[in-house]
Formats: sequence, structure tokens, C-alpha cells
Amino acid sequence: MTSEAILTVEAYFDALGTREMERILSHFAADATWTIPGDPALTPWAGRRTGPEEIRQSLTAFFAAVEPLAFELQTMVEADGQVLAPGRYVSRFRPSGQVLDSEMILRFTVADGLITDYRVFEDSLGITRTCLGEPLSTTPA
Repeated sequence: MTSEAILTVEAYFDALGTREMERILSHFAADATWTIPGDPALTPWAGRRTGPEEIRQSLTAFFAAVEPLAFELQTMVEADGQVLAPGRYVSRFRPSGQVLDSEMILRFTVADGLITDYRVFEDSLGITRTCLGEPLSTTPA
């Protein structure tokens, strides 16, 4: 049986795929936090945001800069309202045109059917370099 928290996260991913901002934001609590590691001066969607309007700013910047080419989720796990969603993505970054293929883990905290905290664990340096058009290291991590 799938937990309510995982169903909430699945609904968020469905909304994210449409890029319909109001539909996406409807899955977040009014005081939700949104954290994507990185320097907002280099990748404007990065940083810590609180509440729907700041989350909207991050998503708007992300949608303007990133063209998703592939997105795959593995099995999500939930414990005490926290959902971990491991996966990988392939994205083309504007204006460089470079493509990044990377793994990530997304952590959601869910309460009363709404996301209260969202945190991304990914290769933020690789994203910044790709976004800026800099060469990526070929050395395995």
C-alpha cells in the first residue's frame, strides 16, 4: 500500500511535468521551504526559498534555463512523512546548450497532504558548469 506522503509527491511530479505553475504550487504548504544547493548568482533557481511566491520565482528561473530531456525516478521510500525520491535526469541548459546527465535524490517532508519541505541533493557544481558552458570533469566521483 502506498503512503499518503508518497501519493502527495507523485501528484507533485505529475504537476511538475505539466509546468502549470498553479497546479505545481497547490502541492506546497503556505510556509513550505524549498532548497536547491548552489549560488543563485550563477544558477538563479538555486538557494533557499520559503512560501509559494519564492518557490514560484525559483521554478520560473528553472523553466527558463533548463530543457528536460529525460527524467527517471527509482522507487520512492517514506518514513515518518519524509519521502526520498532517487533518480536521474538529462537536461539541456540555456544559454550554453550543454547537456548534463546526472543522478539526484530529492527529499520531501509531507504533512496533511502538502509538501512542507523540499530539498535537492545533486551535482550542483556540474549544473553550474553546464549552465555556464564550462567543461565538465571526466574524473569519476
